[in-house]
Amino acid sequence: MTSIINASISSNGIVSTADASGILKIQSNGSTTNALAWVNYNGSAQTIRASYNVSSVTYTAAGNYTINFTNALADTNYILAGYTEGTSSGNTGVFGNQTAGVLTKTTSAKQIQIGYVNGSSGGMTLFDTVNINVTFFGN
Repeated sequence: MTSIINASISSNGIVSTADASGILKIQSNGSTTNALAWVNYNGSAQTIRASYNVSSVTYTAAGNYTINFTNALADTNYILAGYTEGTSSGNTGVFGNQTAGVLTKTTSAKQIQIGYVNGSSGGMTLFDTVNINVTFFGN
């Protein structure tokens, strides 16, 4: 559950609803405008530096992580935005999907992969990097 502050045309002002979850949503005409969760993560040491509504990050293999939410998101129609730094050898880290199909996406967790584009094969080589930053937006 969440606390919502909604500036709405239909209410001719600001409407506020609340519960005890500690999650705050800022809305404009019913659309959430602030991040629902975010994390600054060290993929090499597998440690969270700072976060909001992220309980943990599960490391499964090189470049493979699952971000677990403290409080579930409303639905799976959320998006993520983020960036990562590359390696000391000059490879630029990117978010990607090396495996066939869609990476796990639920209201309680999102799987991500970090890698770099392999120039010789055109594929993605997964790797751990020290700076992974992900933000989630949605309803």
